[in-house]
Amino acid sequence: MDQQPILKSGLITLLAGMSATAAFAATGFIAEFGRDQLLGINLSDWSVQRLTLLAGRCAADSFFLVLNLQERHWILVTVCVVAAGAGMVLLRHRKLPAWAAPAAECALAVPLLIWLLMSITNFEGPTVPLRGWIMAPNGQSPLSTAIRQLHPTVSASSVAAGSRDYVKSAVTATAASPGVTRLSEYYYGNRSDGPGALLLESSSDEVGQQLKAIGFTYHARDAARNLLYNGYARVVTVCILALLYILLSRQSPESKLWGDLLTVVRVAVIITSGVATVLLPYVYGKLVDSTLFSNCHIAYTDPTAKTNPQGGEFPVISQTDTSLSLLWIQSGGGHTQIIQIPRDKVLSLEFESDVDALAKISKCIEQPGSECQ
Repeated sequence: MDQQPILKSGLITLLAGMSATAAFAATGFIAEFGRDQLLGINLSDWSVQRLTLLAGRCAADSFFLVLNLQERHWILVTVCVVAAGAGMVLLRHRKLPAWAAPAAECALAVPLLIWLLMSITNFEGPTVPLRGWIMAPNGQSPLSTAIRQLHPTVSASSVAAGSRDYVKSAVTATAASPGVTRLSEYYYGNRSDGPGALLLESSSDEVGQQLKAIGFTYHARDAARNLLYNGYARVVTVCILALLYILLSRQSPESKLWGDLLTVVRVAVIITSGVATVLLPYVYGKLVDSTLFSNCHIAYTDPTAKTNPQGGEFPVISQTDTSLSLLWIQSGGGHTQIIQIPRDKVLSLEFESDVDALAKISKCIEQPGSECQ
């Protein structure tokens, strides 16, 4: 038996497996990078296993969000698929003028290019300035930081009477502090209907009401979450369509004019789809898989505390074999800290369902109680 084909196929399989693992790890790295930027912390767990799992979660969530979007608009999807299929059959099996095929491809590629550009500028780009929404700088409230990033030009006169502390803090800090990054003053940050505003509104109705008080478009919590996920699903959809277009566009027109025009259009689609596709896991890490953490009731010993043991209800930011990292939220003010508890100091630990950290910060501001410290 000739061993050469076996060795060749085995090497190809090995390289394909390594490439898939590297692609998943890179996707997970980008998603984790975006998530850490939004939270304002570094979770410090960059193992290949964790990044691969995060990439798998990104792929699965993206797939189901796209299916959900198609189910809601199945009539439009069906019409588009039938029209595209009929057009391909007509172009391949009917004798048409030489310009018909390249003109049809341009008629398909130009709207696709416009859709890609709109996805980058209206949805993916505005996520770049969103930083420090769990751990704000200088002891500020993360919600104040978030609101200031979304609306850096907000004025004190636009705040309605009775607004909560984190809105007032955002107004006061507008002139006093540049926030987490200078990018918060960029054009993308000043959008009242962008993904950042939808993310805040989807975490808490109270925050949505306060955003409304300073001129933002108000959406109820469930409506904001649906708009956010539908926007992400549309970006995934256009990236998939761009990939299919790149793979299937193979015609070479005899006319030099049409050939040059198709080359320009194809290069533009390749570049913009590459940017949009690379930003997909970044956007996923910031908007879809960002602020949900496991909630736990914990009791632990603290030698530095006057009373012993200590405990309470906290979102678990990260956990290892040696320690737990918990999110501490100040009651009434909303300031946050990370508390690291060694495993050997834990007396009891009870996990509950996931909790939205932004919603819990808002609750601790609006309704101070036992869940906050």
